[in-house]
Amino acid sequence: MVKVINNMVRTRRSGAAAVVGGVWMLCLLMSGAAQALTVVPRPFPELVREAELIIVGTVSDAHSAWSADRQTISTTVSLADLEVIKGEVPSVPYELSLPGGVVGDTAQTYPGMPELTPGGRYVLFVRGNRRELIPLVGAYQGLYRVLADPDGQQHVLRADQGDNLVVRALVLPGQPTLEEFTRGIREELSAP
Repeated sequence: MVKVINNMVRTRRSGAAAVVGGVWMLCLLMSGAAQALTVVPRPFPELVREAELIIVGTVSDAHSAWSADRQTISTTVSLADLEVIKGEVPSVPYELSLPGGVVGDTAQTYPGMPELTPGGRYVLFVRGNRRELIPLVGAYQGLYRVLADPDGQQHVLRADQGDNLVVRALVLPGQPTLEEFTRGIREELSAP
Protein backbone atom coordinates (compact mmCIF):
# COMPACT_ATOMS: atom_id res chain seq x y z
CA MET A 1 0.00 0.00 0.00
CA VAL A 2 1.32 3.45 -0.91
CA LYS A 3 0.67 6.44 1.35
CA VAL A 4 -0.05 9.57 -0.67
CA ILE A 5 0.86 12.99 0.64
CA ASN A 6 -0.49 16.06 -1.15
CA ASN A 7 1.92 18.77 0.04
CA MET A 8 1.49 17.82 3.68
CA VAL A 9 3.52 15.98 6.28
CA ARG A 10 2.49 12.75 8.03
CA THR A 11 2.19 12.89 11.81
CA ARG A 12 1.60 10.14 14.36
CA ARG A 13 -0.72 10.61 17.36
CA SER A 14 -2.11 8.31 20.03
CA GLY A 15 -5.52 7.91 21.69
CA ALA A 16 -8.19 10.60 21.22
CA ALA A 17 -5.69 12.86 19.48
CA ALA A 18 -5.28 10.16 16.84
CA VAL A 19 -9.03 10.09 16.18
CA VAL A 20 -9.25 13.89 15.93
CA GLY A 21 -6.08 13.97 13.84
CA GLY A 22 -7.40 11.19 11.61
CA VAL A 23 -10.67 13.04 10.95
CA TRP A 24 -8.71 16.23 10.27
CA MET A 25 -6.37 14.41 7.83
CA LEU A 26 -9.36 12.78 6.10
CA CYS A 27 -10.93 16.22 5.58
CA LEU A 28 -7.64 17.52 4.18
CA LEU A 29 -7.27 14.55 1.85
CA MET A 30 -10.83 14.92 0.62
CA SER A 31 -10.34 18.62 -0.02
CA GLY A 32 -6.94 17.91 -1.61
CA ALA A 33 -8.59 15.89 -4.34
CA ALA A 34 -10.28 19.05 -5.55
CA GLN A 35 -7.06 21.09 -5.60
CA ALA A 36 -5.16 21.65 -8.79
CA LEU A 37 -2.17 23.57 -9.98
CA THR A 38 -3.33 26.94 -11.30
CA VAL A 39 -1.08 28.80 -13.71
CA VAL A 40 -1.30 31.97 -15.75
CA PRO A 41 -1.66 31.13 -19.47
CA ARG A 42 1.56 31.95 -21.32
CA PRO A 43 1.79 32.63 -25.04
CA PHE A 44 4.47 30.75 -26.97
CA PRO A 45 6.79 33.81 -27.36
CA GLU A 46 6.77 34.24 -23.57
CA LEU A 47 7.69 30.58 -23.00
CA VAL A 48 10.67 31.00 -25.33
CA ARG A 49 11.72 34.36 -23.87
CA GLU A 50 11.47 33.32 -20.19
CA ALA A 51 13.26 29.97 -20.54
CA GLU A 52 16.91 29.88 -19.49
CA LEU A 53 17.29 26.58 -21.29
CA ILE A 54 15.23 24.93 -24.04
CA ILE A 55 16.10 21.32 -24.78
CA VAL A 56 14.76 18.22 -26.45
CA GLY A 57 15.72 15.14 -24.46
CA THR A 58 14.85 11.56 -23.58
CA VAL A 59 14.36 10.53 -19.96
CA SER A 60 17.08 7.98 -19.23
CA ASP A 61 16.50 7.72 -15.47
CA ALA A 62 14.36 9.11 -12.64
CA HIS A 63 15.21 8.83 -8.95
CA SER A 64 13.13 10.11 -6.01
CA ALA A 65 14.54 10.97 -2.57
CA TRP A 66 13.59 12.68 0.66
CA SER A 67 14.90 16.17 1.41
CA ALA A 68 17.52 16.43 4.17
CA ASP A 69 14.79 17.36 6.70
CA ARG A 70 12.56 14.47 5.46
CA GLN A 71 9.69 16.89 4.87
CA THR A 72 9.45 16.71 1.07
CA ILE A 73 10.24 14.32 -1.75
CA SER A 74 11.83 15.42 -5.00
CA THR A 75 12.63 13.52 -8.17
CA THR A 76 15.80 13.95 -10.20
CA VAL A 77 15.12 13.22 -13.85
CA SER A 78 18.13 12.50 -16.09
CA LEU A 79 17.75 13.56 -19.73
CA ALA A 80 20.00 12.17 -22.46
CA ASP A 81 20.05 12.27 -26.26
CA LEU A 82 19.89 16.06 -25.97
CA GLU A 83 19.30 18.74 -28.55
CA VAL A 84 19.99 22.14 -27.00
CA ILE A 85 17.98 24.94 -28.62
CA LYS A 86 18.61 27.73 -26.10
CA GLY A 87 21.15 28.08 -23.29
CA GLU A 88 23.89 25.72 -22.18
CA VAL A 89 23.66 22.32 -20.52
CA PRO A 90 26.11 22.03 -17.60
CA SER A 91 26.53 18.26 -18.04
CA VAL A 92 25.18 15.30 -19.97
CA PRO A 93 22.92 13.71 -18.98
CA TYR A 94 21.14 16.88 -17.87
CA GLU A 95 19.48 16.53 -14.45
CA LEU A 96 16.17 18.26 -13.80
CA SER A 97 14.86 18.44 -10.22
CA LEU A 98 11.07 18.16 -9.93
CA PRO A 99 8.84 18.26 -6.84
CA GLY A 100 7.20 15.06 -5.62
CA GLY A 101 7.84 11.41 -6.23
CA VAL A 102 7.71 8.02 -4.53
CA VAL A 103 10.10 6.82 -1.82
CA GLY A 104 9.33 3.43 -0.28
CA ASP A 105 5.65 3.37 0.60
CA THR A 106 5.18 7.15 0.48
CA ALA A 107 4.20 9.24 -2.53
CA GLN A 108 4.13 13.02 -2.55
CA THR A 109 2.10 14.55 -5.35
CA TYR A 110 1.45 18.04 -6.68
CA PRO A 111 -1.94 18.07 -8.44
CA GLY A 112 -1.60 19.30 -12.01
CA MET A 113 2.16 18.76 -12.15
CA PRO A 114 3.05 16.70 -15.23
CA GLU A 115 5.26 13.65 -14.89
CA LEU A 116 8.18 12.68 -17.08
CA THR A 117 8.33 8.95 -17.76
CA PRO A 118 11.49 6.93 -18.42
CA GLY A 119 11.99 6.45 -22.14
CA GLY A 120 9.76 9.41 -22.97
CA ARG A 121 11.05 12.19 -25.20
CA TYR A 122 10.22 15.80 -24.31
CA VAL A 123 10.75 19.44 -25.24
CA LEU A 124 11.42 21.38 -22.02
CA PHE A 125 11.37 25.13 -21.37
CA VAL A 126 13.49 25.24 -18.20
CA ARG A 127 13.87 28.12 -15.76
CA GLY A 128 15.16 27.97 -12.19
CA ASN A 129 16.26 24.32 -12.09
CA ARG A 130 17.22 23.56 -8.46
CA ARG A 131 16.15 27.13 -7.50
CA GLU A 132 12.38 27.06 -8.07
CA LEU A 133 9.81 24.49 -6.95
CA ILE A 134 8.65 23.90 -10.54
CA PRO A 135 11.59 24.50 -12.90
CA LEU A 136 9.47 24.74 -16.05
CA VAL A 137 8.19 28.02 -17.48
CA GLY A 138 4.48 28.13 -16.75
CA ALA A 139 4.58 24.70 -15.05
CA TYR A 140 3.01 22.18 -17.47
CA GLN A 141 3.03 24.85 -20.22
CA GLY A 142 6.81 24.48 -20.42
CA LEU A 143 6.73 20.73 -21.07
CA TYR A 144 5.84 19.08 -24.38
CA ARG A 145 5.83 15.38 -25.20
CA VAL A 146 7.24 14.06 -28.44
CA LEU A 147 4.98 11.29 -29.71
CA ALA A 148 4.94 9.28 -32.91
CA ASP A 149 1.81 9.03 -35.02
CA PRO A 150 0.82 5.71 -36.66
CA ASP A 151 3.16 6.53 -39.59
CA GLY A 152 6.13 7.11 -37.25
CA GLN A 153 6.19 10.90 -37.72
CA GLN A 154 7.19 12.68 -34.48
CA HIS A 155 4.73 15.33 -33.28
CA VAL A 156 4.81 17.67 -30.28
CA LEU A 157 1.92 17.76 -27.82
CA ARG A 158 1.73 19.77 -24.59
CA ALA A 159 2.27 17.37 -21.68
CA ASP A 160 -1.02 18.16 -19.92
CA GLN A 161 -2.95 16.69 -22.85
CA GLY A 162 -3.74 12.99 -22.64
CA ASP A 163 -1.84 10.21 -24.34
CA ASN A 164 -4.10 7.42 -25.48
CA LEU A 165 -5.13 5.77 -28.75
CA VAL A 166 -7.79 8.43 -29.47
CA VAL A 167 -5.34 11.31 -28.93
CA ARG A 168 -2.73 9.61 -31.11
CA ALA A 169 -5.22 8.88 -33.88
CA LEU A 170 -7.29 12.09 -33.89
CA VAL A 171 -5.32 14.88 -32.19
CA LEU A 172 -1.68 14.07 -32.83
CA PRO A 173 -1.71 14.37 -36.65
CA GLY A 174 -2.93 17.98 -36.29
CA GLN A 175 -0.07 18.90 -33.94
CA PRO A 176 3.24 20.33 -35.22
CA THR A 177 6.03 17.93 -36.04
CA LEU A 178 9.11 18.07 -33.83
CA GLU A 179 11.01 19.72 -36.69
CA GLU A 180 8.31 22.39 -37.17
CA PHE A 181 8.13 23.03 -33.43
CA THR A 182 11.89 23.46 -32.93
CA ARG A 183 12.04 25.66 -36.06
CA GLY A 184 9.33 27.85 -34.48
CA ILE A 185 11.41 28.18 -31.30
CA ARG A 186 14.50 29.17 -33.30
CA GLU A 187 12.50 31.74 -35.29
CA GLU A 188 11.17 33.21 -32.05
CA LEU A 189 14.71 33.39 -30.65
CA SER A 190 15.93 35.28 -33.71
CA ALA A 191 12.98 37.74 -33.72
CA PRO A 192 13.78 41.31 -32.62
